[in-house]
Amino acid sequence: MEKEYVASSRIYGLTKSLKEMDQNVTIYLPNLPIENGYNYDFIDKVIYYPVKESLFLNFLRQYYKKNKKRKANNHNNSQKEDFIYESRIYSYIYNIYLRHQIYFYRNTNKYYNIKYSKKMTANLNNSTTNTILFTSSGPSIMNYFGYRIKIKNPNIFWVVDYRDLNQNNPYLSDKFNFKGKKMDKLAFKYADLITTVSHSAKEQNIENAKNMGFDISNKSYVLYNGFSKNEINNSENVNISIKYKNILTTQKIIIAFTGTIYPLRRIDLFLEALKEVENILFVYAGDSFNLIDHFTKKIGIDAKVINLKFIPREEAEFLQKNCNILLQLKADVKENGILTGKFYEYLQRNKKILSLGDQDEEYNLICRNLKNVDILPYDKEKIVKYLKNLKKEDLKETYDPNIDRFSWEYLAKEFDDFVSQKLNERKSDI
Repeated sequence: MEKEYVASSRIYGLTKSLKEMDQNVTIYLPNLPIENGYNYDFIDKVIYYPVKESLFLNFLRQYYKKNKKRKANNHNNSQKEDFIYESRIYSYIYNIYLRHQIYFYRNTNKYYNIKYSKKMTANLNNSTTNTILFTSSGPSIMNYFGYRIKIKNPNIFWVVDYRDLNQNNPYLSDKFNFKGKKMDKLAFKYADLITTVSHSAKEQNIENAKNMGFDISNKSYVLYNGFSKNEINNSENVNISIKYKNILTTQKIIIAFTGTIYPLRRIDLFLEALKEVENILFVYAGDSFNLIDHFTKKIGIDAKVINLKFIPREEAEFLQKNCNILLQLKADVKENGILTGKFYEYLQRNKKILSLGDQDEEYNLICRNLKNVDILPYDKEKIVKYLKNLKKEDLKETYDPNIDRFSWEYLAKEFDDFVSQKLNERKSDI
């Protein structure tokens, strides 16, 4: 439910657009008093499933915080066995717990175990053949939720949504990933439709299913992340405007990045390029602020970087709306179809988007039809040249109608039509 999580905007955007199409929508959410969450007043019914604080993981988190200054990448040969052991422990904890059934709640800074509740099926009518169940993961236990409901109510049309792959994910280890693979097996065998966020993720899921003895090619669908055209932007909030007045009055070009900087994203190369130009102010907001601090000091560009650290979503949206350029980072190695929800959030702002990293063919193809996106390789000289050629007067907002196909209003309509077609096919087979 928390707005700060990009993943939550996927569920919010989809359900709201479906409701605007006069669908009857019930949503299941974790039983926590969420602050700064999306407003689901438009939903017909909200049901809360149980969560319980994970004392074990919260103890480990506190231990890690006390020892975080110890850097594993400084190990030498004599410590190699200990490093491998620690790596295996991390993979075990991550795949058995965090990746499978854990929800991290920012307001309390604690981990919670997600639990399935039999009460979730209490109001479902098994004779209703047009009921559609949509479970989105991770965590992967959402597939178990769907399986339990589907088994008890076989006439339900079950859609399994993969925001991330449970196995063969290029950014995650499959060591000890027993539960993730088990959840995939339940989905591949029992789901009526399987959705993913990109064509490449779809193809990888099909391959994963094939290796498990299932053919899901005819029940796979790409449901991109999107943005909501009708959402009210809080950019005119007076208090927020006052707070960021000093930043926005600069004569320099403001390039902003809001969010987490994931591995293989070369923010260091961008900051090195920034050192060689005088017309740019870089503003960062997100939970990777320690990384920004590290490279800012190392490169010596304190005067060119403003690190706001973690800020509320409304303030991040304000910065997105009022900066000149939005920075998007892709991996510096070949990747396929890693289409983060942050990208679609950026599209909504009508801003120039500078995207670094050109190894994702699907992403490049999408951007080829978008006039506000510039893609550069991780080449310092090319980045410097690009930045030096920027002129503030040329960076005015220009709406690109090609982004409309990534609005939730459009995506939800296409998705609804496709599911309706599948329901009709199922009825004709009976």
